[in-house]
Amino acid sequence: MTPPSSEHYAELAALFTTVPEESTKPSIELLLPAHLPVQGGLWLVPYAGREAAGGTAILVRMHEDTVDVAAIGTGNIEFNGCTSMEDVLNRISGLEVHWIIQPPADADPTSLLHCDADSVTLLSGADQAAVVGAYRLLKGLITSAGSKNEVPTMRLVVVGAEERSASDAASRIVQTAQLQLNVKLDVGPALPAMGSTSKVISQVSFSRGSNVVDLMGKIRNANSDEEMLETTARIEKPIVFDEPVVSFVGEMDAVPTEQNATDSVAETAPEPIVAPVEERPSVETIVQSTTMKSEYASYVDGLLAIAPRCPEHDHVELAVDMNGRLHVLADANDLRDVAIVSAWIVRHGSLLAMACGGLKLTEGTTPVQHIFTDDAVAVADLHGTDVRMHLLAEVQVEGATGIFCTPLN
Repeated sequence: MTPPSSEHYAELAALFTTVPEESTKPSIELLLPAHLPVQGGLWLVPYAGREAAGGTAILVRMHEDTVDVAAIGTGNIEFNGCTSMEDVLNRISGLEVHWIIQPPADADPTSLLHCDADSVTLLSGADQAAVVGAYRLLKGLITSAGSKNEVPTMRLVVVGAEERSASDAASRIVQTAQLQLNVKLDVGPALPAMGSTSKVISQVSFSRGSNVVDLMGKIRNANSDEEMLETTARIEKPIVFDEPVVSFVGEMDAVPTEQNATDSVAETAPEPIVAPVEERPSVETIVQSTTMKSEYASYVDGLLAIAPRCPEHDHVELAVDMNGRLHVLADANDLRDVAIVSAWIVRHGSLLAMACGGLKLTEGTTPVQHIFTDDAVAVADLHGTDVRMHLLAEVQVEGATGIFCTPLN
């Protein structure tokens, strides 16, 4: 028997030391057009061409019944004959591309934040209506998420405006998102003009067969290695931490340490008295009340809430509409305070404009007054006045609890 040579040892060592080549993970960007300039859909191709950065971007525009797919940038890709997303994935198999996906108009906001996108981009114009529209779109996403920790990386790109106007609009949207939603937005380079450098290599349309979540799943799976997926499944399956962790933490909280046993017993003994069972409903009631009585502007179409408030009346909310007119919003029980704040706004309109980061406010006009109530009969005598009334109440539909709001006049 011939003894193994050094080459044989090298080959054997390579089996255990060589790191297998990882499959390329596709880059997926979720594109959410907000309030864009005239013919807003035309801005998507120039934007995708810029994001291709010398490579290839695949722009997917999802509609109610169809899907439009376009390869933009450089490369040799032909989609002619493709009748499904699987055909498209087969045509670009092995190529490094950047996916830009515009979801359909009927997409569930919650699904948009859980669709495995690497980033989310809000595409907006720079006028007043665009600022309001971008904020409302963002607020809808954040409200649906329920937790700030579940929000992916989000970026704002302003199109159709010169650098200064774009910068001013971006600052207003970013500041409002930070103040009202406690969400940080990154700002991407503005796209002032459409230009003519965005090359559409090939494009195709076919019937839509899946939602945005399933579509991104197909893209991920097309670039995944089967062995890596199986290994991941075997690792994830036995890991169940919920029950052990909860019980363990409960025991640790209940058992005092040996060094401070006496002190711990003395400190923990009165806890059942300090926190009786009756307090839990009270806390939940307070949370629900706070949710219903804050951010009234979100229940009125076309309003953008602003941070400044009238001194000594900070429970009365202020908002601005697309025309720059101010609105005053409060609970129906605070109708007297609404009148006081309205008069204060007329006197200090210029100060409010400076405090709102450049928002164009219509000065000298009487603000629009809004009141919110859960008892429509109690405000019936206000019909025929200039006060706009809204019914705001908690409702249950098929076991799910939510907030319902509708105008009363």
